[in-house]
Amino acid sequence: MEENENETINKIKESHAIIDEIFHKYANNPYMISRTHNYIQKLLPNILENIKITHEQRVSRIENLTNEQEQFIESFLNTNRYFYLPTTKIFFFYDGLNYKIYNEDDILYNVLSTISRDRHLISWKQRTKVYVMKQIKDKNLLESIPEPETIQLVLNYLYPSIFSSKLEAKYFLTIIGDNIFKKKNHLIHFIDSKAKSFLKEFDAICKEIIGVNLSQTFRYKYHEQHDYSDCRLVKISESIASENIWIHILNQCVLDILCVSTHYSERFNSSDDFILYHTNDMDLKKCVFYLKDTNPEKIVDVFLHEYIQYSSSSEKMITTQITWKNMQYLWKQFLDMKHLPSIMFQQTLKQFLISKLNTYYNEESDSFIGICSIFLPDIQTFLAFWNDTIILDEHEHDFEIEELTFFFRKWCESNGENISNLKDKQILDLISYYYPTIEIEKDKFINHISCILWNKKMDICSAFDKYKSDMRQKLFLHDVSSSTIVDDFNLPMTSRNISKYDLYLYYSKYISGNPDKLKVNKDYFIKYLDDFLSEYVIDSKFITGRWILE
Repeated sequence: MEENENETINKIKESHAIIDEIFHKYANNPYMISRTHNYIQKLLPNILENIKITHEQRVSRIENLTNEQEQFIESFLNTNRYFYLPTTKIFFFYDGLNYKIYNEDDILYNVLSTISRDRHLISWKQRTKVYVMKQIKDKNLLESIPEPETIQLVLNYLYPSIFSSKLEAKYFLTIIGDNIFKKKNHLIHFIDSKAKSFLKEFDAICKEIIGVNLSQTFRYKYHEQHDYSDCRLVKISESIASENIWIHILNQCVLDILCVSTHYSERFNSSDDFILYHTNDMDLKKCVFYLKDTNPEKIVDVFLHEYIQYSSSSEKMITTQITWKNMQYLWKQFLDMKHLPSIMFQQTLKQFLISKLNTYYNEESDSFIGICSIFLPDIQTFLAFWNDTIILDEHEHDFEIEELTFFFRKWCESNGENISNLKDKQILDLISYYYPTIEIEKDKFINHISCILWNKKMDICSAFDKYKSDMRQKLFLHDVSSSTIVDDFNLPMTSRNISKYDLYLYYSKYISGNPDKLKVNKDYFIKYLDDFLSEYVIDSKFITGRWILE
């Protein structure tokens, strides 16, 4: 305030000095003295008054426009929820339910069109546009707060399709948010390797849209440099292995997932804090911090307690044994049941086991003598079935796991073995572990094997022979020239082509008459038919009717 007063006093003094200088300059010129006096006395006050009025009007107009502009911008941004990411220079729009990538030109058009409709800011159109775009660029997408409807939408997408509870989904989202903000990057989040494709695709989309990795703390395998205190377990459903389950989720609402993730990370502070302070699910808490709250030796003790039974010292020489290879598989099964990653190297595990089972270990046979496992008989039974009935056959394909299980049960019955309780997944794990060269496709089909208990191709050929026999008999009993004659399966006679589909229906009904036989799936049947009857195939869908007579 004092500075302003001093400045005003100085300007008054300078003005007086200028007037004094003018009068001094024209002191000997009465005409100029008169004109100067007249100007100061009559013209200058009016000029200054007009300047003052114009200035006040201009200030008032600017104030009014500024207020209009502020109200307009506030109203526009509240009505149109735009956001921006400086890292990728992408604009976004949020309609209260979904976030969408938005074109900058469309935003500019909307801004200018709205200003034109408002009319009060026409003269400030370009200036207002600049201010609006600046404020939009200051609204970071990752700082937006999703509406409850958006949060529920995301949770409903993830649960129950990918996670078995909404809390598990929230924990996962908070981890994603932490990774985007690079919080607690020292943590290791172990997740099922089946999630690898999902996270890879999710990460690629995230890097493209926001320029940041979101999966840097996720791991699928344990390495001994990982400290258990930094390790967390993330539960996720096995359905994550199917791209059909998650691809539409990423296509439909990936931006919504990202924004809910960053919101959760800010709201709960971190994924650890979410589990510690924002959930009462003790089972989830125990699972997440399982490795943090234990150590390798304790886990081996749990394994021995749950999986191993001991014989008395007098029985050791005559009772069962567990080979090191079988022990490794039991350990793998234990980890799977506990939803744990491979938490230690095999040599480390072996050292622990030999130390704890030192009186049972036989180095020469690399086996533990005098101990057994309740899980081992089923494993040994399946291996015996495999070695007894399965043949490698490079020409075979698509042997379904359900088919293998069917014949495993039949083999157990015929050999007096207890019916195994092994599930399909356990059988696939057994095959992968004990026969690693066997090709398994889509966790369902086993390729290049055949079973001596089931000759698929012979069953199909038998059905073909029976079909041809039926057709020939009808030809013998009826007038062949009649084009209206059809069989009980609605199949045409030799005057018409035979549909592959109808042949499969006939085969299916033929096999259904024998409860000890299985039907091959349609794909297998068609592939074999195309190969076996290749010379009779027409237009890829039919078999020529002349096949019946040949």
